Amino acid sequence: GVSKAAKIDSDRKRKKSSISSADRTAAKGGDQHKDKAPTSSTNHHHHHHHKKKSKMSSSSPANQVRASHILIKHQGSRRKASWKDPEGRVISNTTRDAAVSQLKAFRDDIASGNAKFGEVASRHSDCSSAKRGGD
Repeated sequence: GVSKAAKIDSDRKRKKSSISSADRTAAKGGDQHKDKAPTSSTNHHHHHHHKKKSKMSSSSPANQVRASHILIKHQGSRRKASWKDPEGRVISNTTRDAAVSQLKAFRDDIASGNAKFGEVASRHSDCSSAKRGGD
């Protein structure tokens, strides 16, 4: 019947859009109160959590995480080639241990402030995200 369609519709909306739509629905009526109670309490918690962390990710919405990485390929990598090493010569000669120690050295440089993560990534990462500083 109609009510089932309406429910599906509201579920789709809730998934697609942000917290505010869930809040709107919750405000609208007690008929769905049971359905809504857990949602609003979760949002509250999430919001609280986000406020604490806002130094790191003030620009992104609460349900998104941004990550940057630096990738060093080695002999065990599935595809032994990258934009940096199209022939895969370096990669085929890189042991896993060597790749790990390279990364540790990068991390030390970044942690001590000698290097910027994005610059290390764009110069050394074997991932195509290197062009975006590892993002």
